[in-house]
Amino acid sequence: MAKLSLAALVPLRSDIAHKVSELDQEREKNAFCVYVKGEQAEEPTRSFALITEELEEAREDFRVIDELIHSANLAHKITWNNQEISLFTAMQIAKHMRKEAASLKRYGSMKKEELNTGGYFNGGEKTITRAMYDIEKARESGLKLERKVKRLSQLIEDECHNIFLEFPQAEKYIELED
Repeated sequence: MAKLSLAALVPLRSDIAHKVSELDQEREKNAFCVYVKGEQAEEPTRSFALITEELEEAREDFRVIDELIHSANLAHKITWNNQEISLFTAMQIAKHMRKEAASLKRYGSMKKEELNTGGYFNGGEKTITRAMYDIEKARESGLKLERKVKRLSQLIEDECHNIFLEFPQAEKYIELED
């Protein structure tokens, strides 16, 4: 029985999604043929029915692995800020922290004041845009948050390597034996 780490199942899920896409495109390509009237139509090497069967099987495998991953992400916990949270929650927090760190770093790269030449919206007058926050503090906060999210990501990654789940369908997509 194929037992893989949660960390290995995530890229396998992507591989299966790619396989679904490939089969969908192959079916589209093989669904029709164009030929000159009076000549023999060239039959595709793989039939529409066969490709459809493989596509349905790959879609089912994708649903199974997707549910397996999501269930594991909800069931398994890590400790973050002195509380136990699910991997799912940790991933959501990490995603939001990355976005906030990038925003703070962007704010930290702005000028305190900037002269705007006359434009359409301000009637051609020169205006000044002034930052209403401490630029250096925003930059430092962004860098600190970036370090913090790297730590959270590492905790998530470590836990994903310690969770093993059964996914027998894996053998269809990857070589499990050396």
